[in-house]
Amino acid sequence: MRAKIKLSVIFFLFASSLCWSGATSSDNLFLMRMERQTREENVCMLVQQDGHYHLERLITGRPRVFEGTLGSPAVDELEGLLNSDQLTNLKQAQIETSLASEDMDQVMVAISRPYGWQSLNFPNGKSRKPYKQTMDQLVRWLDRNKQQQNPIVGVATNRCMPPQTAQAGTESKANAANPYVMRIIVDHYEPLRLGTAASVNSTTSMNSTADFKVTRLCAIVYENGRYRLEKSIQEFGSPVRPEIYRDTLDKAQVDELRNLLNNPKLVVLPSSAAPSVFAREGDLINLAVERERGVQALSFSSFFGARTQEKGMKDNTALAVSANVELTHPIRKWVKQNIEERKTQQQKDVPATTCIPSTQPE
Repeated sequence: MRAKIKLSVIFFLFASSLCWSGATSSDNLFLMRMERQTREENVCMLVQQDGHYHLERLITGRPRVFEGTLGSPAVDELEGLLNSDQLTNLKQAQIETSLASEDMDQVMVAISRPYGWQSLNFPNGKSRKPYKQTMDQLVRWLDRNKQQQNPIVGVATNRCMPPQTAQAGTESKANAANPYVMRIIVDHYEPLRLGTAASVNSTTSMNSTADFKVTRLCAIVYENGRYRLEKSIQEFGSPVRPEIYRDTLDKAQVDELRNLLNNPKLVVLPSSAAPSVFAREGDLINLAVERERGVQALSFSSFFGARTQEKGMKDNTALAVSANVELTHPIRKWVKQNIEERKTQQQKDVPATTCIPSTQPE
């Protein structure tokens, strides 16, 4: 029996939530979207200003969907927490980054603000400690209000994503003077130990990323040709080791990228939240593309069986491969050929940002 692990693309900064596009005031009906992933379950909740909510709970692979309206006390409490001093001006760059962690307790919250959505990703419990006063209360709020009793039968899950016309991003309005073409993040997971009996029976390997090496690559390309490339590697118990590169592409390179991104099959895909993955080795991919209607945020997984003891051998059984993941292959090849293999001198004393769109030229 293979050792498997529950992973999520939320390890990025949902990641896709950091890529949502701007919204008009008439579409700004939402208070927040919150998602929490633990060993026991995945739960997400989208709350509107009038208290209407969409709630999803995923336990042992079985999703349940709830909708209804919260009472005024619950909404008032939520608004107070979201507008607390600890959260109002918090930036993602201030939150401790961790790719590999002993605990699986990830929280992502996207808060509607006058300028768009403030999106924050807390990869584990430790990352929330500096903001404990507010975040503990917010997590408890979710725990109380997820206890709904009457699931709606036959409703499709959407990971609590708001309609695409109402999705808003953290940098949507602020970045109007510095628009980007594409942002891609690829997290590659590989076990530190091969498929031994010890790893199969290890509680840690089943419920955390402690037995994994995580390699993250992200790239963002701006319309003016400037780009940022970040490469990070982390093993459990060791610090993240980022490498950061910045340079400029020529017009032909940017045009080639645009042609790849304008693949009709890719263009028509609806924005999607991160899938939950039960697998052993492979990639989690987030892709954000600027479109006329807003940012198209897509998530894919591509996981296969674990390596065997015999060197060079691998179980290639597909365990969790997203539909349409092959559409990302030409884009990843372009990144490799035009950025990774041509990267210039590494930037020193520059903080990692997971390639979050910047309001200033790179």
